[in-house]
Amino acid sequence: MEQKALKKTIKDFISEKLSLEKRVKDLKNKFNNGDRHPFLISLTGGDDDIAFKGKVAHSIYTSFGMSFYEQLCALLASNNGYEVETQKKILGSCNSEVEKLILSIILQKDYQPNREKELQKLRNIVTPGEAREMAHSTVDVYIKTPDKKEILIDITTVKNNKKSFISLKQKILRWTAMRLSQDINSDIEAYFAIPYNPYSKIIENTDYTNPFSKWVDRKDILVGDELWKKVSNNKIGIKDINEVFIELSREINFSI
Repeated sequence: MEQKALKKTIKDFISEKLSLEKRVKDLKNKFNNGDRHPFLISLTGGDDDIAFKGKVAHSIYTSFGMSFYEQLCALLASNNGYEVETQKKILGSCNSEVEKLILSIILQKDYQPNREKELQKLRNIVTPGEAREMAHSTVDVYIKTPDKKEILIDITTVKNNKKSFISLKQKILRWTAMRLSQDINSDIEAYFAIPYNPYSKIIENTDYTNPFSKWVDRKDILVGDELWKKVSNNKIGIKDINEVFIELSREINFSI
């Protein structure tokens, strides 16, 4: 699909999933019929419009859950010739050597993350095993490309702490091991991803400076633009998606 048509598809998806026109209309009716906060209006200079836009923004913000981003990823992937599933259960097994490697992230005091070395070690220690469901085996976005590459993505909050970074790193190692236990020749790319970079005012900037990111290799994370280009085969970036939101903002009357 050409980029222009794909951006139109993205626009329709966003408008539908966020119910923008209906949401604004319903909130406007409620606001005009008494659902207003007089103290907030006074605090914002007595401006009904500012208070109403704040109400709309809060309502929309609550709809930006992980499922929204999962479905947008699936939309981009499927429209670019990829097979895609959301919330897919990965089946497989992890032997004792694999579990030892996964636990080393916590137990090894001088742990130094290295994606390439860890993936190569997994290929050396994984053994064939039973295809069974294990804890944390659900993949948010599972993609298979025409050349049989498997891309496994966990979409997470934009501001993780140390505990969640460790958990996410262990999860993508386990996913990889489980798939390899079913086919040692599988071409696996497992990541966790954030839909935008909260540490930069430049939306396409992927420099990620989370203080706890030392627990993972930077290559383990898809940050903003990297995520959208990965799932769309480099046809759509975060700037393109943001342009769709800007276009929608011009078409919908957010004023009271």
